[in-house]
Amino acid sequence: MDFWHAIVLGVVQGLTEFLPVSSSGHLVLADYYLFGGKALPLWVDIASNTGTFLAALLLMRREVALALTGFFGGLFYPAARRGEGWRLALLIIIASLPALVVGLALKGVFERINNPVFVSFGLLLTGVILWTTPRGGNKDTPARMTYADALWGGLAQSLAILPGVSRSGSTIAAFLHLGLSPVLAAKLSFLMYSVASFGVMLLGLKDGLPQGVEAGPLLAMIAAAFASGYLAMLWLFSVLKRGQFRWFAPYVWALAALTLLTLR
Repeated sequence: MDFWHAIVLGVVQGLTEFLPVSSSGHLVLADYYLFGGKALPLWVDIASNTGTFLAALLLMRREVALALTGFFGGLFYPAARRGEGWRLALLIIIASLPALVVGLALKGVFERINNPVFVSFGLLLTGVILWTTPRGGNKDTPARMTYADALWGGLAQSLAILPGVSRSGSTIAAFLHLGLSPVLAAKLSFLMYSVASFGVMLLGLKDGLPQGVEAGPLLAMIAAAFASGYLAMLWLFSVLKRGQFRWFAPYVWALAALTLLTLR
């Protein structure tokens, strides 16, 4: 894979991982239309997810530190379990479990349907989710959330294992329906992504990178995904604050229709 290919896929991953338009769907379509539709190698998933993981880690560093210190403090000190960090950590863990279970159980099934046709139908569903999403409510801190809220958000994230269904779109939509504020909904979605992405990195790296992967394209993809992902998160916060989340729906509907009409 050359530099250009790596950078394009990195930018696609970075922009679409956090914007509610399905990163996996866009990667499939970008590869199909721009690079011949060959199956993407495993290292592409690892590299692109590493870039967006680092972007989320940087932007959400306060919340990540709060959850980590709260969780480990709560393991050893009962008093720490009354703090915001402990509750935030438990909410993230509960929200992350459904996608982990579904992903491990059905990984092979969804890999077989990861093609432009199924992506298009997933994008159509994403559009419906976005268009019917409310502006949110007044649950603006982890203390105002219930563990049931976190579980419902996790179930919504597991839906995004379907190709073309946006992970950020489905999780943020679920949280807004549950009355979370737009900012807290987005932060929790990004934190849930960080957990899932860290797992993907560990699973992908346990056998090491395959032979023949050049350092240049690998680093270029990580950097492109990092920069575009960071900017995408900042933009999404402003979109949510203005109540314009639903306006991503026409885009994904148009992309799905265009894909179905131009498939060879």
